[in-house]
Amino acid sequence: MSWSEMGKLHSVKYTTSLLTVLTLLLWAALCTADTIVLKNGRSIVAESVTERGGLVTYEGEAGRVSIPSSLVERIERGGPPPEGGGLTTGAAPAAPVKVDSLPQIHLSLDGVWIDKIVHDGAVDDRLLAELTGQAKGGEMQLRNALNALLIAAAYETSRKQLGEASRWAEQAVQLSPRDSNALLIAAEIDLARRQYREALSHLLVAQNVAPDSPDVLVLLGNTYYFSDGAGRAVWYWKQAQAIRPGLALQQRIDRAEQEAAVESRLQQAGSYHFALSWEGSAVPAGFAREILEALERQFTELQIALNYSPNERVSVILYSSLQFSDITRAPRWAGAVNDGKIRIPVQGLAGLSPELARVLKHELVHSFIFQITEGRCPTWLNEGIAQMEAGEPLDEFGPELARLFATSSQIPLAELEESFERFGSDRARQAYGESLAAAEMMRDRYGDYQFPDLLEALRSQSLAEALRSVLRSDYPELEAQLGDYLRQRYGR
Repeated sequence: MSWSEMGKLHSVKYTTSLLTVLTLLLWAALCTADTIVLKNGRSIVAESVTERGGLVTYEGEAGRVSIPSSLVERIERGGPPPEGGGLTTGAAPAAPVKVDSLPQIHLSLDGVWIDKIVHDGAVDDRLLAELTGQAKGGEMQLRNALNALLIAAAYETSRKQLGEASRWAEQAVQLSPRDSNALLIAAEIDLARRQYREALSHLLVAQNVAPDSPDVLVLLGNTYYFSDGAGRAVWYWKQAQAIRPGLALQQRIDRAEQEAAVESRLQQAGSYHFALSWEGSAVPAGFAREILEALERQFTELQIALNYSPNERVSVILYSSLQFSDITRAPRWAGAVNDGKIRIPVQGLAGLSPELARVLKHELVHSFIFQITEGRCPTWLNEGIAQMEAGEPLDEFGPELARLFATSSQIPLAELEESFERFGSDRARQAYGESLAAAEMMRDRYGDYQFPDLLEALRSQSLAEALRSVLRSDYPELEAQLGDYLRQRYGR
């Protein structure tokens, strides 16, 4: 099939990243949204909401999610898709870096053709292969093939299928190695996957093609922010800001400059898998060696436990409590942050305490899990495995959780898929406790060897599909098993 019958190309002026706009166009073309109103007052805006067998099922950030109908007040049908569509662009450290006016880029984005590339919830591999095969027939055929591949990449990104998104983007780069659109989108997907070396390889070619492109400069800053530090990131972001000023980017620069000022005062050391930074000239001479040796031991333990080895060096930064608060802006109850860098608040540090060792391993687990699942792991499973692997005790939560489950007052696991940062300290404590209890129950009932398989499945499957395929279970069964587990271990 050819795209020769397509009408004129549409001119799209980008106001965020190229990948974001492609994905927003796809989202608007492919779906509308429903609103699930829960009895606790919370609303969930989602697509593909269905009711069957006492369950309400919808497409969430972790994939297909099912919650008991008893928790649902009503379902409001129709309406526009949620703002942002739950998309992932990977363009920024804490939140996507949005710039104010990217240059006009011409893409074949007619809705009819989008429907041909993506239909029945999947990319048409055969059509893409046919278009790619015709790419050598001329400029129009090449452009059609590139556009089709980039649309496929955007669609898979909207589904958080980053491996598939990367596959299509890499095909576009191979088809036209110096095409700016393909290079930028491939780099953004690399950033979303925390594959910084791959992102840099694409961006250096893009910079050679367009040395003064603010889009390339912004993404280079994003890449260096994680792989090198805030100072180098600011250098690139300021160049982009000088070419194309924007409020959001300036705010990012201001925050990163504050972080760079702190980083410039930190001492640094490194090992094969880690780059360590910390404050304080009065700490013992062997401090860095002690911390790095502990991290390398933990890395080896997790390689065995999770059957995986991340290929990017991990940055670990030990801040004072005030620095941690100023830089991360995390909730007061947060004991650490892992946003691609492991950030931990410490005070009066003289060496590796048992508590610091637990926190380090907890956060390192998150780095492993992100790489294994490419960011698709629900929070309760992520936090549960992290606490369990770090040796954090369930007894602190157990008796209280047993009472909550006995009276059906627990937080349903389906409501613990998103970040716990939205909770106050008491609710967050309960969420962490339930997560740890669920992980320990799954380990004791199914075997800890199931966790690597479950996490690997999440890379391409929804949580419901992964639970069925690996554990032959689902949410209602897991929660019933968890209630029995807590009752047997802690009583009512």
